[in-house]
Amino acid sequence: MSKLKIDPAMVRTELNLEILKNFQFQHPITLKYQALGGPGGWLGPNTTPINTCPDGVGSYQHYANGSIYYHPSTGAHEVHGLIRARWQSFGWERSFLGYPLTDESACPDGIGRYNHFQGGSIYWSPSSGAWEVHGAIRSKYSSLGWERSFLRYPLTNENTTPDGIGRYNHFQGGSIYWTPSTGAHEVHGLIRQHWASLGWEKSVLGYPTSDELVVFGGDGRISHFQKGSIYWSPTAGVRVLRERVRVHVKILENPTSFTLNQQFAAMQEVWAVSGIRVDWVTTENLNLPTLTDVDVGGCFMGQTTAEQNSLFGNRNFMAGNDLVVYYVRSTVPGYNGCAAHPPGRPGCVVVRSASRWTLGHEFGHVLGLNHVNNNDRLMTGNGTFNITNPPPDLTSAESTTMRNSNLSTPL
Repeated sequence: MSKLKIDPAMVRTELNLEILKNFQFQHPITLKYQALGGPGGWLGPNTTPINTCPDGVGSYQHYANGSIYYHPSTGAHEVHGLIRARWQSFGWERSFLGYPLTDESACPDGIGRYNHFQGGSIYWSPSSGAWEVHGAIRSKYSSLGWERSFLRYPLTNENTTPDGIGRYNHFQGGSIYWTPSTGAHEVHGLIRQHWASLGWEKSVLGYPTSDELVVFGGDGRISHFQKGSIYWSPTAGVRVLRERVRVHVKILENPTSFTLNQQFAAMQEVWAVSGIRVDWVTTENLNLPTLTDVDVGGCFMGQTTAEQNSLFGNRNFMAGNDLVVYYVRSTVPGYNGCAAHPPGRPGCVVVRSASRWTLGHEFGHVLGLNHVNNNDRLMTGNGTFNITNPPPDLTSAESTTMRNSNLSTPL
């Protein structure tokens, strides 16, 4: 009788195919569970079978220490602890968050944890707890650097504002507010604190329309709102700005003593005391060699020379009550600047070697202020290089005059 010969290679092949077949038919949740250590891993033993989710699309299995959720388009991911509890409180996968896109992961700062979901994220840290962030607010949070930004971790879920229009999340380092008309913007620090004291979005300022911005590269900070701005600097403190002036720069000769940024930052620093925002709108270089040393006569308001009239005729890009400053090499006779201007063409001339405060001083004249004999004041008649205690002051009466000028317009 002949003996049946068995090819060992064939046996191994069939065995491997059977193993592969069994592996291929394992549920993605089972594969994920095994990858995390199975019953001996940190999830522990299962407490339910693999079930179809209530939405009829995905699957889930609960374990002693968490859950694994599967969706055909997202794969299988685990969620556990306080992040899982927060997700559960919204309604699991049927909530706006949808299915998880990640396992619970360590944040790049090494402190907190997060899960990303189809519709948002949940962030947790020991000091903040677990909170969701989604939509345009989440996009803004992401653009700032997530938890590594100055905002750090969320302290609330996204909530509806008391006026019923907007949405917000508070964070450890500030807040993000959103409305359909303004978009999502952050507000933080002393500017946020002052806005809160006024009544948040229900205040006269309304919602933020910008993030907090550096003012002309200086020490000042500003956030714009629907009906005004809040300015802060170490010397001026917090100021609400409800008026503004729009300034256009025309350069015949570039400034040499102080940059344009330094001069505008100085002007805003002082004018913030009056509640006026300074908007630098455009910059234009002019090729007018015959006017670089411009004749300003006696520099009396209401009296202008032919050269001043010619210079102030250059008003490209300007409209309405916009102001203009012409930077020149010198004036004849020699001044740091001159605020005399032709009717209907409000503006001033500033020489390239002027002081940091000359720009604000000359525009003070344009808005109706006169010289004073006090070197602590912006409007000193003794020359702005002689200001002794910067930043110089504006009095309450001077501030009122500036705000009442028809060249200062409400925000």
